[in-house]
Amino acid sequence: MAPPALYRPLGRFRFCLALLVVLQHFQHLLPPAQRVFFSRMGFGAIAVCVFFAVSGFVVAEAVAVFYAARPGAFLANRALRMVPPYLAALALALLVHVALWQSGRLVLWDYTLTGSPLAPAVLLSGVLGLVPGFNPRWFGQDFEFIPFVWTLRMEVAFYLATAGALAATLNLRARWPGAAAIVAGLVASAAFLLLSSKPGALSTAPMFLVGVSLFLFQARPGRSRAGLLLVSTALAAAGFVSWRQHGAPILPLQLPLLAILLALFAWLVTPRLAAGRRKRLDRRLGDLSYPLYLNHYVVGILATSLAPRASLGLYAGAVVVAVLLAVCAERLVDRPLRRVRDRIRIVVV
Repeated sequence: MAPPALYRPLGRFRFCLALLVVLQHFQHLLPPAQRVFFSRMGFGAIAVCVFFAVSGFVVAEAVAVFYAARPGAFLANRALRMVPPYLAALALALLVHVALWQSGRLVLWDYTLTGSPLAPAVLLSGVLGLVPGFNPRWFGQDFEFIPFVWTLRMEVAFYLATAGALAATLNLRARWPGAAAIVAGLVASAAFLLLSSKPGALSTAPMFLVGVSLFLFQARPGRSRAGLLLVSTALAAAGFVSWRQHGAPILPLQLPLLAILLALFAWLVTPRLAAGRRKRLDRRLGDLSYPLYLNHYVVGILATSLAPRASLGLYAGAVVVAVLLAVCAERLVDRPLRRVRDRIRIVVV
C-alpha cells in the first residue's frame, strides 16, 4: 500500500494574504474615521512581503521535486502561471478605465492618468508591466492599470534568476537538486538591485531568500542551513524596517505582525497528512489568491468612480464582488491553464 500523501496547507494562508491586500487597498471606500485602523496597520505591505517568502519556498520545492536540470520547463510553467492571467486582468482593467474615462466618471485615488487610457504609450506600459526593470515613467506616466504590478515584476525577476541558477548547475553533480535553489535566492537578491523599477521596495527582496532557506532547512536540517535561515531572516527584517512605504517609515505594529505571519507560515509548511475535503477546500482557496490579487483593484476603481459616497456597506460589497470576480477569473483563465502546467510539470492529477 502506498504511504499516505503529505500536503502543505498553504492555500487558505495565501488566500488570506491576498484578502489582506484587498482590505488595505479598499480602505478609501470607508468614511475617514473608519480608515484609521487600516492606516495604522498597513496590511498590504506585510502581506506582499509574506507572499515573497511563500514564493521563495514554493519555487525552491518545485526546483527540487520537478525541475532539476529542466530550466526551460520551469520557465514555461511559470510563464503560463503569470502571463495569461495578467493579460486577462489587464484587458478587464482597460475596458473599465476606458468606459469610465469616456463617460467622464473615472476617479483614481492614488495615481494620475495623463490623457486617454487608450494612448499607445499607456497601452504599451500595461503590456510591458511584467518585464523586470520596466518603469512607466519611461512613457511619461505615473500610472499603471494594475498599480501594484511592481510586485509581479519582482516575482518574474526571481523566476529568471532561478532558471539561470538551474542552467548554471546543469553540469554539477549536486547530491541534492535544491543546491540550485539556494544559488537562485542569492542571485535574485542581487538581481533586484539592477532590475526593479521600485527602488523603495528593494529592501523586500530578502523575503524570497527566507522562503528558499526555510525549504532547504526543512528538507535537510543542519547547522549551515539553519545559519542561512537565520541570516536571511535577519536581512529580511532589516530590509523591512528600512522600507519607506509611500515615503513614510514602517508603522509601529507592522514588524510584530510580519513576525507573526512568518512564524505561522513556517508552521504551515510542515507537511501533514492530506485530508480529502479540507485539502480540496485549501487548494481551491489557494487557487483564488492570484486572481483575487490581480483583479480586485478594478473593483475598487468602479466603486470609487460610481458610488455617491464612502460607507461600510460599499467597502464590504466591494470585497465580496472582488472575491466573486476572482472565482470567475480562476474558472475561465487559470483552471484551463493549470492542466497544461501539470503536463509540463509531469504531475498525475
